[in-house]
Amino acid sequence: MKLTLLENSSDANGPKRDLIARIIGAYSGVIQLYSIVRFRIIHLRFLEEMEQYLPEDGVILDLGCGFGLFALYMAARKPRARVIGLDINSRRLNIARAAAQKLQITNVEFRQHDLNQWRPDTAIAGAYALDVFHHIAVESGNRLLNDLFARLKSGGRFLLKDIDTRPRVMLWFTYWLDVLMSPRDQFHYRSAAAWQTQLRASGFAPIYLHYLWDVLPYPHILLICDKPA
Repeated sequence: MKLTLLENSSDANGPKRDLIARIIGAYSGVIQLYSIVRFRIIHLRFLEEMEQYLPEDGVILDLGCGFGLFALYMAARKPRARVIGLDINSRRLNIARAAAQKLQITNVEFRQHDLNQWRPDTAIAGAYALDVFHHIAVESGNRLLNDLFARLKSGGRFLLKDIDTRPRVMLWFTYWLDVLMSPRDQFHYRSAAAWQTQLRASGFAPIYLHYLWDVLPYPHILLICDKPA
């Protein structure tokens, strides 16, 4: 399949665009098409936004990594770090492992866990979750936030990218897309204020909120959450 997602790779972001193209090329068939769509939704500008806030070394968790697209990107961009992708779906994880092997990215691993039940048991330098927490029951999600805070090293950082409840039109667009992609799931959307309140209750401070406006009608928000040093 000819990839047309990324062009003009001679600019300053050329190496990053080339990396994304190589990651997409590590998949095939329907998964490759899905990868193109995911990198259009969470594209380079969003990835750069998140990349700059994550540590350069130590263990970084990708919560709900799916096929491993963004875990592979972060691992390649941060070669001194150890990226661990977590997901409930064993088939997706096997595909992610095969892609990592094909790309020869060795500082990433993929583990099967249900985030509704899983608890971190080792110290971590950073973590991120991309559009995952609204698929987790509120009580389980709050418990996971508390446990992440407890296991983060002093000065560590958690990035939460999820969906705001405003504007409503955008929320409804996201809801129907979620239904299409995950028809068996229940969805637990929270407002930006509700996310901030819970993150503070879990111990994170300061918390910075960025609205990631885009041409696509998604109410993206990114919360940069620090564990006090």
